[in-house]
Amino acid sequence: MAKITSKSGLTEGVNIIIDEGAKTIQLLAAGGLVFKDGVTMQAVYSFCVDAWATAAKQDSPFPFYALDNLSGQYQIGTDGASFNGWTFSDTATRTAIRDAGWSEFNAAGVETAQYVGAVGLGSITPATTCQPYYHLAETDAAINFPFTDQFNVGVKVKDNVGLDKKTYFKAYIREYGKKFKSSTLADTGSSGTGPFKQNFLVANEDDLKITGLLGSVAATADAAMSGAPYNGITVAYYSANQTRSIGGSNYNFKIIIEGNGGTLEQIYAKVQYLLRQNSDINVGGTAGTKTGKIQSDLLSFVGDTLVTSQSVFIDDVLSADSNRVEFYDDSNTKRVNPYTAAGTMTFNAPLVGAGSSYRLMYAAGPGASDDFGESGAITVLDASDNPITGTISSGSISFTFDYDGDSAGGTAGTDKNVVLIGIKPGTGKYVSATGTLTRSKAIALSLVAEVDRVYSPA
Repeated sequence: MAKITSKSGLTEGVNIIIDEGAKTIQLLAAGGLVFKDGVTMQAVYSFCVDAWATAAKQDSPFPFYALDNLSGQYQIGTDGASFNGWTFSDTATRTAIRDAGWSEFNAAGVETAQYVGAVGLGSITPATTCQPYYHLAETDAAINFPFTDQFNVGVKVKDNVGLDKKTYFKAYIREYGKKFKSSTLADTGSSGTGPFKQNFLVANEDDLKITGLLGSVAATADAAMSGAPYNGITVAYYSANQTRSIGGSNYNFKIIIEGNGGTLEQIYAKVQYLLRQNSDINVGGTAGTKTGKIQSDLLSFVGDTLVTSQSVFIDDVLSADSNRVEFYDDSNTKRVNPYTAAGTMTFNAPLVGAGSSYRLMYAAGPGASDDFGESGAITVLDASDNPITGTISSGSISFTFDYDGDSAGGTAGTDKNVVLIGIKPGTGKYVSATGTLTRSKAIALSLVAEVDRVYSPA
């Protein structure tokens, strides 16, 4: 079925009941009216106008006062000149009203309630299972809209017994495998709700960063969150700034994600999972309880680059991923890591095993007597300032290099020629090879040694 937009879709006694004695209007899920699809307030109002044009209803005061249909402003319980106590009979009837907000008045002229007509714009999928929700204050619990699919329904924001929450409204749609979306009053240029329509842009789309990593089945993906590395990826919210160093300078952040050595895609997947939870996700932070599903978004992907929200930092990012992430500090200024080059050194079988060794040195140092082949030859340091040397424990050893910051082999931020040497007494002859450290994540250096059949350990 579809939303009823015309009075002709309503039939008294079938899907609308006007009870003059009780002064109530009731909508019923019958005669083409499906509550999830609903009926516009304009159709209900127009139906009542026609009904009161007949003698049968004219002994009763008219239930409505319509201010403006375009902005969806209606009143019930008044005809605009006097108050009469007409009202909707039940909550179900109210949830079936579309494209309108309204006030309700009792016979004494007291406004008993205000409903904002919350209307979501855009498409959310899958419509049969996507459950949008909202809250009326930043610390309020989340409340599901009464139906799945895009929302268009009256939400009570004020009554005469204490409820008055008209200055804040935030709507969300967060589903597994979909990009998250939320919308606040500020997004619409409004500062408050009331008895009128209020649009919110809440649409979703496929999130291939999630489904490409974990598949399309939500239950299977969620179950994976209890295993490595996801079980160690956490979020901490702090009430005071936390300092983190980026490129040698300190910056302030109030939300720290523990990356636990996961890839950026794994970190993102776990954070999105946490932001769907109706429970406290603050692990180790000082900012109190943070219910996941009502917290602001923390991360997003732009292509293959992970971008943080304001004041969000990620600890323990893989070196290989360090230049795929953009941090926004507490002042909402973008900060990025200096470029870290990365590569792999490969060794043939005679060089691998106990007693072996390798070392990476600059072919030409910046000073005197520091070139390879000279007494002061400089060993290259990795991005963590550790010498790139050691035992050849396997046929492939990865390494990093602070391309933008390292000046030991010459001017920082420039390509540098290097020499890799390797040896394993008794099986692999001494061998060397030249290469270049470039601004790349795929630097390849290789050593192929002859089998040493001459060496004698005696």
